[in-house]
Amino acid sequence: MIHDAYRPWYITKVFWDATPPDLHNLVADPSKGFKHNRGCAVDLTLYDLKTGKPVTMTSLYDEMSERAYANHNGGTDEQKKLRDLLRTSMKEVGFIVYEFEWWHFDYKDWQSYTVQNIRFEDIH
Repeated sequence: MIHDAYRPWYITKVFWDATPPDLHNLVADPSKGFKHNRGCAVDLTLYDLKTGKPVTMTSLYDEMSERAYANHNGGTDEQKKLRDLLRTSMKEVGFIVYEFEWWHFDYKDWQSYTVQNIRFEDIH
């Protein structure tokens, strides 16, 4: 289940401005652009095929706490197993997990792509 993928640069700026400075380590710095702005990042989770609902992970999606860290030791064994399955599966296709968010994965060659600021409404 994909929560977020390509994101225009101006959205990164909105997030930065809305986040308290002591939590800026949890959002992208717009002065540098971000992997989402390059189309090289994806936020996703697993879902149960029987119910179609997301599985329960160690934190909520976009939760700004240590429970969201990719290597957080808390949570149930099942939650950690599912988180590790997601990470392993994404690594196999060239994505690397972001240390502060178990759901965020960056493509290995993101540096070779330019920052984009194209709104979805303008994509043809």
